[in-house]
Amino acid sequence: MLNVKGVVLAQKPVGEQDRFIDILTAEYGVIEVLVKGASKISSKTGSATQLFSYAQFSLADKKHGRARILGSVSPISIFYGLRSSVTAVALASYFSQIIGFSVLPKDGTPEILRLMLNCLHFLSEKTHEEHKLKAVFELRMAALLGFMPDVVMCRKCGTYLPAELSFSVEGGYFCCRACRDPESLAQWIDMPAASLQAVRHIVLSDFERIFSFRIGEAAQAPLYAFAEAFLQYHIDRKFPTLEFYQAISGNSVLS
Repeated sequence: MLNVKGVVLAQKPVGEQDRFIDILTAEYGVIEVLVKGASKISSKTGSATQLFSYAQFSLADKKHGRARILGSVSPISIFYGLRSSVTAVALASYFSQIIGFSVLPKDGTPEILRLMLNCLHFLSEKTHEEHKLKAVFELRMAALLGFMPDVVMCRKCGTYLPAELSFSVEGGYFCCRACRDPESLAQWIDMPAASLQAVRHIVLSDFERIFSFRIGEAAQAPLYAFAEAFLQYHIDRKFPTLEFYQAISGNSVLS
């Protein structure tokens, strides 16, 4: 029997009563689990195995194909407040798709699990603005996957904090606005110094502090646009959940 704590990222019905779920764990990455009888009215596993639930799972040693079979489950947090907002559910689904695509089974992912749980908590409690949570998730996730942007200084002149700069989505570095090659056909996102400071905070701060920053209105759009474009480019994937979130929230940072 394998005992793990994890959050449910995805679920898929199989047959009339059973369900496959994908669980993000700290020790083993994403695990596929078969929940027998999940759709029964009398099921004791329903709430603890629903989407975005965080629970303690006991998994049998025997498998159904690649999937382990659920023995028992005890809920830790269901994040009830999340379901009162359609946009929050859509954004959580986007986070789940990113993790499901980029995290392999048997990968140790304690920081990714922690990031996801914090985002689910803040979405459920509505203590942080959704676009800010989205940017923090995207940039920190990119860093955890090995795509750390170079935020130290202008690539050409070495200036630490230019008043205006351009960030290269492909290269993951920035240049002073005057240093940027005007002939370049690469994707650049212009931003003020405050946006750069926010990027630095998100990717370099200790985990306890990554959500603790303020950003002025003028610096928000460039930060949000860069975070989304940078992660999408480097994992080379577009997600339908992001399109859905943008459609229902009315916010498309790259439009």
